[in-house]
Amino acid sequence: MNFDGFNTRITDLITALITIDRLAIRDILNPSDGEGSKGEIIDKIIVPALEEIGRRWEEGTLAISQIYMAGILIEESINSIFPEIAAQQKENTRIATVVLEDYHMLGERIVATHLIGAGYSPIRYGRRDVQELLTLLDRDKIKFLLISTLMLPSALKVKEISSQVAGEVKIIVGGAPFRIDPELGNEVGADRVCFTASDAITAIRELEAES
Repeated sequence: MNFDGFNTRITDLITALITIDRLAIRDILNPSDGEGSKGEIIDKIIVPALEEIGRRWEEGTLAISQIYMAGILIEESINSIFPEIAAQQKENTRIATVVLEDYHMLGERIVATHLIGAGYSPIRYGRRDVQELLTLLDRDKIKFLLISTLMLPSALKVKEISSQVAGEVKIIVGGAPFRIDPELGNEVGADRVCFTASDAITAIRELEAES
């Protein structure tokens, strides 16, 4: 597929996701001509479309409800159109997202949406304290943990997690405290720091390649 073809389908997918047009989404992601491999569709259409939707939310032109629905629609599409991809990711990559001792859930929702769009199936833990999270990580055999924080005290709590799961769980962090202080990730023992939701996909793929 040529570059213009990808751009057209990205634009069409954004429109379909915003307007909740399930039939259009299916046609865009699974065209009758079969153009584009499944990997290309995820990496070159779904992920860029979700990045653009996230950017529009950040600039205030889309509502959080639209971000939420985009994630649901993409997850539906991947499960129905590419069931073998969804099954493979669920089986081989144990990923969880969590808000650590904060009450602001928006960042975690956006990250989860991007992961779903990239073919992953994250377990969403919602808001948890340190002890609850450690119990869940052990129970679910999580390999990659994405932690969202808004306040510095919550960000500092990451160290209590990393010190107990080192070598077993890869920790990926994001949120305002880590954007303000680029060294904070190292201080709390994170394996990667993300400055945007799409960074989470890159971080997981890099860590998968290293393991």
